[in-house]
Amino acid sequence: MENNWARCGPDTLHCTFKEGPTRSPAEMVSLLQEFQQGYDLPTGTVMRDRGVSGFEFAAVDSAAGLRLDWTTINGDGVNKGYFCLQVKGEWFDKADLEVTADFLQLLAAYGIYRVTRIDIQQTVLTKRYLTPWWIQAFDKGAIKVIGKRCYEPRGRKTGADDYPAGATVYHGVRTSERFARQYDRHKKLKIGPPRRRDEIEIKGDTCRRLWTELHEELVQAEQSGESRGARLHAFSKSAIRAYLPIRDTSRWMGRDLPQNWAKIAEEPMNWTDLFTEDARAIQPAPKRVTALLKSYRYANQNFGSAVVAMTLKRYMEKRHQGLDHEDASEYVYCRLMDDFVNNANEKRVMEFFDEMPPSWRTELEVLWLQAVQGAASNEENERDEGLE
Repeated sequence: MENNWARCGPDTLHCTFKEGPTRSPAEMVSLLQEFQQGYDLPTGTVMRDRGVSGFEFAAVDSAAGLRLDWTTINGDGVNKGYFCLQVKGEWFDKADLEVTADFLQLLAAYGIYRVTRIDIQQTVLTKRYLTPWWIQAFDKGAIKVIGKRCYEPRGRKTGADDYPAGATVYHGVRTSERFARQYDRHKKLKIGPPRRRDEIEIKGDTCRRLWTELHEELVQAEQSGESRGARLHAFSKSAIRAYLPIRDTSRWMGRDLPQNWAKIAEEPMNWTDLFTEDARAIQPAPKRVTALLKSYRYANQNFGSAVVAMTLKRYMEKRHQGLDHEDASEYVYCRLMDDFVNNANEKRVMEFFDEMPPSWRTELEVLWLQAVQGAASNEENERDEGLE
């Protein structure tokens, strides 16, 4: 149970390990139990369960807020030889920041293969600025989050714009690398003073960069003799400020936002007052690499040499037959396209079309049929000429 109502720090961690001579799921379970007992943290009977997310097996310590999923090296599936630790919010609720720093550094020293998710939260004691206040401000256009096209309020609402069971507002898309939520913590737990929790949920490459930065901060704190707990608190605040960039847009209420609003709008004062640390410098979210682009790059890297050699061979043959440069070039490029069209998997072509703007679809399908017909006709003519 939370005994410090106003808190800030990590709230969830998912990390994957690769089994090896010095790492195994059984050893990890023992290490976790030893840590819990050594720091007088809650622990209970470890229960075996079926694995999730493609893992075969799991061990769950519900009292501790820990779950370990694994697949043995000789097991089945794509996760053979890997195990994944989930550290849930219940664990972080019971550990102070110094203990949390010890735990995070222990996991890093054990040899993390990849961190896939990290959540960071701040819990604010407030009566006025609970989540319904923020929802109303977002609805009016008085505030907005940079980089988030949408927000989604949730909760059972009464006629008086009250949320008796608590309110939550989500920022962004849950499957994205950078997601955030705000909710009334006291109504979720049904205990303690009125308070709002602001959380960021970071995944993917952004998560791995943030994890690296976090550990650099802890190492610097050790080297300078600072409290790692205080440094972790400051890091968490700066991360929330960076990945949940709320701005005051009240001056443009009822009008279209200017194109550069994100650069000129300031933070609302009731948000700025929560921070003493500057927002962390963050890189723009990486652009999505489509399946089409991945496949095209793969083809270029693996088959480009053969394609170039065959095309130049055909070019030389046509030049020796008397064609000038322009005609020989036109022939070989058309022949190259025809080869790919004649051997293409139509179903796969349609899947790639799905990644393009919907408004292009009809025209793309017409162009595809024309390409198929043209390639088949050219191949038939080529065959006929060879028989003469």
